[in-house]
Amino acid sequence: MNSLQSLLLLNAIGLVTFGCVYSSEVISDYVKNDILQLEEHYKTNDPILAGGGPLFLNFLKYFDKQESGDKILLNEIVNVYIDILKNMKDTTEDQRSKNSIQHVYREMERLRFASGTGTLKEELKKLWEIKKSDPIVQRKAMLELKQVLEKAMRIEIKLQKNVQKRRRRRVNSP
Repeated sequence: MNSLQSLLLLNAIGLVTFGCVYSSEVISDYVKNDILQLEEHYKTNDPILAGGGPLFLNFLKYFDKQESGDKILLNEIVNVYIDILKNMKDTTEDQRSKNSIQHVYREMERLRFASGTGTLKEELKKLWEIKKSDPIVQRKAMLELKQVLEKAMRIEIKLQKNVQKRRRRRVNSP
């Protein structure tokens, strides 16, 4: 094994080790114990909780593909324009204006589908429709709590690091 391969192997081992330690240390022992107590109390090992699939875990995949706020906002602006143009087209009698509205409308539709934020919006609607007072939903939530909390804490750590980097850049910039 040459020195480059040795270095790559050492880096890979370090990343794997750091990843495992990082994952297990994100949640404090106190909170882990509380989660275990809640899982026991709400009997999260009940097979009935497997029905209907996961409650929150499917939503977490969108965090990895998270879109910027600017893109989501722009998509919503495009949606409002589409509604305005649709209304204008229906109320305008001038054929030339109707044709122009139709052309702009098609372009806005193309932009809306190209942005891909529709799925995020649909997932958020599903999330908001969860029946929070349903005992089965509550038990499923306890079952998935540790994984969701770990993901949220990792995101928080990442955001804090990004803020610190920006502060350092401001301090170091001329």
